[in-house]
Amino acid sequence: MTPSVEEKMLLARIEDALNLCERQNCIKAVGFLTPADAVFVKGHLPRSMVKTCFFGGYADAERVLFAALPDYLEEDAAADLISVIEITGRDIGELKHPDFLGSLLGLGIKREKIGDILIAEERCLVFVVENIADYIVENLDKVGRKGVRLRKAEIGELEVPQKKIEIINATVSALRVDSIVAAAIRTSRSSVLSVIAEGRVFVNWTQQDSPSAKIKPGDVFSVRGKGRFRLSEEINETKKGRLGVRIEKMV
Repeated sequence: MTPSVEEKMLLARIEDALNLCERQNCIKAVGFLTPADAVFVKGHLPRSMVKTCFFGGYADAERVLFAALPDYLEEDAAADLISVIEITGRDIGELKHPDFLGSLLGLGIKREKIGDILIAEERCLVFVVENIADYIVENLDKVGRKGVRLRKAEIGELEVPQKKIEIINATVSALRVDSIVAAAIRTSRSSVLSVIAEGRVFVNWTQQDSPSAKIKPGDVFSVRGKGRFRLSEEINETKKGRLGVRIEKMV
């Protein structure tokens, strides 16, 4: 598939970072990338002599920075590019992701400067590029209508809240898109065909239009309007020759 104008622009930025890293012998970064953009960049990464990594501040981060690193740096040097801000306040658990994101964007910050936003019952962690962390701490005092307190922390200093998941156990005839999606959203395979045809199914953040395409253990898939899921590594064969699968739904 021919890259879009936006994808070509993104690749140009990636190539600029690689070239600057090689010429100036220092770390250069682009991001935060959306999951779809990260998958695209990994599949179209220009050839270069410098090291590269994708890092979002913690394991399994969805939004990640792309970093080009000179030989004298290890990949963990990318942690210095990111700060995490802990937000606390009364009844903060009532707030949602759009509340936090909207308040941050309201400070005039570009979306690419903000990584994952993780909400727990009594706090929220926001991963941002390091050079805007102090500005956020000094200027954000409300999220929605609720007063909040902020503090900046180093990567790894704060415990990252566990993502909530719902477990779906099912049996399928094969690890096909139509079979796995039908099990995930609890409908028939024939009903899923229209969902796929409407362009609502994505596997690893790439639109999937083939019902017979394979979904591998560990793949993330989503159905627009129904949620995001992950096919677990735990697969076993039943006595009747079907496959017992475990699907994790992000809630």
